[in-house]
Formats: sequence, structure tokens, C-alpha cells
Amino acid sequence: MSRQDQLFFPQSDAVRVERTAEDIRLQINLRLNLDEVAEVEAQQLREHARRRPTRRQLTHLACQIYDARRARARVLNEELFGEPAWDMLLALYCLPARGELLTVTGLSYAADVPQSTGLRWQDKLRDEGLIERGPTDVDARKQMLRLTQRGRGLMEQYLTRLFFCDTPVPPHPEAAGG
Repeated sequence: MSRQDQLFFPQSDAVRVERTAEDIRLQINLRLNLDEVAEVEAQQLREHARRRPTRRQLTHLACQIYDARRARARVLNEELFGEPAWDMLLALYCLPARGELLTVTGLSYAADVPQSTGLRWQDKLRDEGLIERGPTDVDARKQMLRLTQRGRGLMEQYLTRLFFCDTPVPPHPEAAGG
């Protein structure tokens, strides 16, 4: 092989310094641009952040679900759709907001199940720590029922998920009325 066939790159300190300075400028510009992109993305996230629905919005959703289930039972054979525990949880979540406090007997009616079935499901829900009775100095059938803190938290967690299933993010112009 002759010397002409060999590639020779002159190495001088001036070229190395020049390349290094150019590399540093490119890196700085790249980082600045990335910072700008990150700031734009952060701003978009702030503007379109999902805000936790209010308790009123969740109660409204629970009432819509509860009412839809009652309407369905009037049209279709309700034995096809037996979920007394879910109906009870919905009732205990939304009916007090309508001014309806539920007794042991009333909750069975609200779930549209016989008393014996209602009592069994209420016991199961109490065992799971989702509902509680009180006060204990009255007839058991007339005791008031309510969701426990755990029961309310789980209902709100689930309802929040359902709420966001129907709420586009970011909102579409037609959803925002525009």
C-alpha cells in the first residue's frame, strides 16, 4: 500500500479546540431547546390537568346510575340483573343527598330485594367494612345505615373512574359548548 492510499487527518490543537467549542455550543443549544419543550409540555399539562370531580358531581353520577338501574328493572325482568350489594352501595351514596336516610328495612326496598335477601347482603357489606348501622338503642329494623369512611372512599374512587370515562380530556369543543 502506498502513502497515497492511506488517509491522513491532520491533528492540530486548533482544530480540536474549535470542534470542542462547537460541540459545547451544540450541547447548550440542545439543552436549552429541550428545556423549552419541557416547559411547553408542563404548561399544557397544567392547562389540561384533570381536576378531581366534586362530591356533588360524583353524587349526581351515582344517582344517575341508581335511577337507570331502577328504570331498567321496570322494563326488563329484574331477576336477570341481580346485584343487591351494588344497589345498596349506590343508594347509600346518593339517596342521603336527596334527603333520604335509609334504615335497614329501607335499604332493602331501595335495592328492590326481599327483606331476607337485603339483610344477608347488609351483613356481608358490614363484614367487608363498607357500611355501618347506628344507633344501637333502637329496633334493628329501624336502625339507620350509612357508608363507612372506607366504603365512601371506594365508591368515590370507582365513581371518579366512571366520571372520567365520559369526560374527554382535553375537552372537545362540542363538549365545552364551542
